[in-house]
Amino acid sequence: MDKDMKETEMTVENLTHRIRETVEKYISQEECYGDDTQLRIDTTTLDIDLADPEDDLPECDYYPVMDLVRGSDTEPGKWIPDMDAIQEVVTEYLQA
Repeated sequence: MDKDMKETEMTVENLTHRIRETVEKYISQEECYGDDTQLRIDTTTLDIDLADPEDDLPECDYYPVMDLVRGSDTEPGKWIPDMDAIQEVVTEYLQA
């Protein structure tokens, strides 16, 4: 799928929301995942999921989930989605 096709099917806001939801899923169930868990983005469909660090599908890009979270400013010890880091990932696929 070429970049123009992706842009017509996916908005920046939608992709940002989907990545944030996946990161929030990781945070809410962190004990079920390892620290090396990856955010997997299928480059042909822009499907997003959490993946084992051993996964290596050729049509997918992988980002360490821990690179997409930060500590809460108001609740010490709590992880929250790092929207700046998420936005950097989104701009790799869609121009804002």
